[in-house]
Amino acid sequence: MRALVIGIGSPFGDDAVGLHVAERLSGQSLPDGVAVVARDRPGLSLLDDLESTPAAVIVDALRSGAQAGSVLRIPPAALARDRLTSSHTLRVAETLSLAVALGRRLPALRVVAIEIVLTQGETLSPEVAAAIEPACEAALAALGELLPRA
Repeated sequence: MRALVIGIGSPFGDDAVGLHVAERLSGQSLPDGVAVVARDRPGLSLLDDLESTPAAVIVDALRSGAQAGSVLRIPPAALARDRLTSSHTLRVAETLSLAVALGRRLPALRVVAIEIVLTQGETLSPEVAAAIEPACEAALAALGELLPRA
């Protein structure tokens, strides 16, 4: 495997958007060696995913104060520094910090985040649902940055 796209979320409200992006990308033609996985609140198991690949794109919901449905590219180092919030028990930023503290190998990494509104319910808000395709495009662009040119 050359790269992994990891859609993170929970089945509730807008927080499911990372899972929706993973589902949409799974149905597309991707570069050779690229796998897509959906992870429901992965916590520490995210470390195993990250160690299994030389490059990864994480797609997750975010609350930063931006307009709902905004698709943001977040430098991994900025996750902890800017105190961006996630609804997951162990946030992506905390998981990455823990990996470094434990001396675990991290891949080349990009983070695509979608600004959310609802954290409850069974459906995405209209703003976040409209962001699925732009988030897919951002994840594919991030993959292009990570994968060596053939």
